[in-house]
Amino acid sequence: MWNIINYYFNFYMFAIALGLGPIETITIAISATVFISAFTWVSIKGDLRELANELIDDNNQKEEN
Repeated sequence: MWNIINYYFNFYMFAIALGLGPIETITIAISATVFISAFTWVSIKGDLRELANELIDDNNQKEEN
């Protein structure tokens, strides 16, 4: 939890250093969060699909024997 708070604090300080206003900072923070969440979701979904395909293949091989 504290890592997330520290991350956003550092991001906010970085945004101030770049001269961004509060609305721009919030917009960029939301965009970054959505991007990271979507990337993570796609990665997990791909891993789960791969595991599911392996299980289906294992079940099909057991039924054939």
